[in-house]
Amino acid sequence: MKSSIIVGLQWGDEGKGKIVDVLSAKVDVVVRYQGGANAGHTVVIDNKRIILHLLPTGILQDKISVIGNGVVVDIEELINEISLIKKNGFNADKLSISSRAHILLPMHKMIDNAKEGRRVKKIGTTGRGIGPAYIDKFGRKGLRMGLMLNKTEFEKSISDYIDGFNKYEAPFYKIPKINKKTMTADIMKMRSKLLKYIIDTDILAEKIVKKGNSILFEGAQGVLLDIDFGTYPFVTSSHPMAPYAFCGSGFPVLKDYQMIGVLKAYTTRVGEGPFPTRLTKEEELNMREKGGEYGATTGRGRNCGWLDLFAVKYAAFINSIDNIVITKMDILSDMKTIKICTGYKIGNKVLKSYPSVASDLDKVTPVYKSVKGWTSTELDNLKKGKMSPSIRNFIAIIEKYSNAKVTMISNGPSRKDIIYLEKP
Repeated sequence: MKSSIIVGLQWGDEGKGKIVDVLSAKVDVVVRYQGGANAGHTVVIDNKRIILHLLPTGILQDKISVIGNGVVVDIEELINEISLIKKNGFNADKLSISSRAHILLPMHKMIDNAKEGRRVKKIGTTGRGIGPAYIDKFGRKGLRMGLMLNKTEFEKSISDYIDGFNKYEAPFYKIPKINKKTMTADIMKMRSKLLKYIIDTDILAEKIVKKGNSILFEGAQGVLLDIDFGTYPFVTSSHPMAPYAFCGSGFPVLKDYQMIGVLKAYTTRVGEGPFPTRLTKEEELNMREKGGEYGATTGRGRNCGWLDLFAVKYAAFINSIDNIVITKMDILSDMKTIKICTGYKIGNKVLKSYPSVASDLDKVTPVYKSVKGWTSTELDNLKKGKMSPSIRNFIAIIEKYSNAKVTMISNGPSRKDIIYLEKP
């Protein structure tokens, strides 16, 4: 399999974790390039459910796994994850963390929750401190993983950071001050557990590229949550976009790679923000329960709606998607009729482009195309190479609007629940 970038084409939760896990078996290296512990990539192995928030999913396939410079690293969460995978029979021997990745500290989470609590109009943050960590990064006051390599300098930097937090942030956000001695000691203990993983990943990248190894770049969240191209301000604080894979990883722009977009057969969204194709309350409850639509990171119930191909078309275009993976088709099985949104209208005006202003999305009326559903038996037959007219029509519509080829279908949670329409 040649080098690839995997992105979610909706608001996250498309099932990227499983797809990255499956495709990791066919590559040499897996790189996580943005976001933080607000991601929740779920993999089911031998009926065991493993949720990763920071570790690249390829670590479960014993692949070289890199946390890139574009990630904000919750060091406490990362240590817990490493412990988790070891308890489940995996190891972190092939993990590398970029020395340029920024550290997410406990104070970032405190600020995140305080800010959300004060907002009149909520963003729907996970409360994991992602936004404040990126604010520190771009405000040029953040601390990077490479600083840990110098114990004396790192300890002083932590001490100074806590002093600043206690003097400015704690009073402003009306949150308790930090005990500097205790917090510094806790962070220094965490440092000792992560030192061996921290490297200059550009040196590793050079070796990997020279060897001609295949690389899988793993994005978190989805394109519609991108800080620039998503439904701002109801977005994440980083770039799930495919082009950012290189900025956020320290790997050079590759000349030959494929863009893989993952989309759910319907649409979900966690938290606040516009959602044009959202179902009625009763329909949503049924879909949520049938699909197990609860956030892997927060546990919050996801909002559910019909597949929005107008949004997918936009996301696929700006990411130059070549191949598409459809997940959770099994959840729509045995429905007589399935709706697909193919466009938006505001009044009598048919929109030609995806709105850049969130308030405009609140005004749109979805234009739906109703198609005949498929049975569970039809989906089972697809594994044997027999594609029913209903499934063929559903796939054809997705390919038409996305201008990309559907190459894989996921019809269940485990590694085995994959149908290849074309070889990856």
